[in-house]
Amino acid sequence: MSRRLLLPRFQFLVASILLAVAGCNPFHRPPKLPERVDLIAVMPIEPLERTSATPPVPVETLPPEAPRQVTAAVYGALTSSSEWRVVPDLTLVQALAHMKGEGDLASRARALGKEVGADAVLFGTVSRYVERVGAEYGARHPAAVAFTLKLISVPSGEILWTGSFDQTQQPLTTNLFNWWQFWLGGPRWFTAQEFTRVGMEHVLRDLAKRAD
Repeated sequence: MSRRLLLPRFQFLVASILLAVAGCNPFHRPPKLPERVDLIAVMPIEPLERTSATPPVPVETLPPEAPRQVTAAVYGALTSSSEWRVVPDLTLVQALAHMKGEGDLASRARALGKEVGADAVLFGTVSRYVERVGAEYGARHPAAVAFTLKLISVPSGEILWTGSFDQTQQPLTTNLFNWWQFWLGGPRWFTAQEFTRVGMEHVLRDLAKRAD
């Protein structure tokens, strides 16, 4: 049987498991954003090295491509949705080129939003980006990704929304509540880039629901 035919059947199976096991409520609506947001700017994601909870490994080192890949995943998820208008990345690069870059992340994000005329700015950090070891149908070690996002209002400076993702991919048979990973990406082991994309779509779907 071809993979093209297998995936829809797999998705139907996962959806059935979700309804039977998770007992989700399709009528549940998360609280709305406290302000209307029409135009979003995306500030480049920044690295955040974190200490390990278990010595003797003190720090998880991020590969240099991690912030770039997470930023690209933000753009990909936002621009593929009709919910948002996004400031073009070239406009942001030009604005960042002549900004001082002083202050904490939230202050710099708000300043960037004022510079480009956005209603809100999505900013954040990546603290884990571990590549898969092995093939997509026979990985020895799965991909792992962790990032945190915040949406700040440019007019008020209020944090309107916070979302995070911190997971190591697991097989569906280990944790049925990871059904959404396989729904979005298929029954296989993801690369770190693919896992970032899947996680980003999942996290930003919550933001879109709050903006409806």
